[in-house]
Amino acid sequence: MNPSQTIIANHWLTVFLFIAIATLLSAGVGWLVKKGTLPLKRRMSFSEAQWQFMRVWVKVALVVGVILPLVMLVTFSAQSIPRQFFSCYLLAVTVQLACEVSFSRWLCQSIVVIIGTLYTGFRIWQLWEGLHLVAYRMPWLGLLWLVLLFWVANMIMLVTMAIPSIFPESAENSVNAG
Repeated sequence: MNPSQTIIANHWLTVFLFIAIATLLSAGVGWLVKKGTLPLKRRMSFSEAQWQFMRVWVKVALVVGVILPLVMLVTFSAQSIPRQFFSCYLLAVTVQLACEVSFSRWLCQSIVVIIGTLYTGFRIWQLWEGLHLVAYRMPWLGLLWLVLLFWVANMIMLVTMAIPSIFPESAENSVNAG
């Protein structure tokens, strides 16, 4: 690592500020959807095939997005910079999961799409920065790239499948479908 390199996305203050803003934004959006003020669906409208895909995707996310970074945290726990990076990353993941579980029960199920999109964007930034903090040896560098590429793929899935599933059907789509 270049000693003059600035840690931004993996600085504790940045992570706490992001969590606070993302939580408030998610709660606000969820509340507006629950009250019917924001015209988003309360549940994702996935086909059966999409639900099957999501069941597998969540398991892959657990392994690649949580377990691998946890193993890397333990492996690099003696080094302060990687320890801070993986700790910040895992804190954001933990808060995301807690928000998704609680807000989807308290507000509406579709809020997990909003929360997931916010946190995935932040996580990509964290990982990109994390790749440049330390000269990781193989296979660790390859595993870190795998985690980053998984979250990029997750963002693509969110944009192409999950986000469209919470938008209401337009009158034009309803007429063309019927």
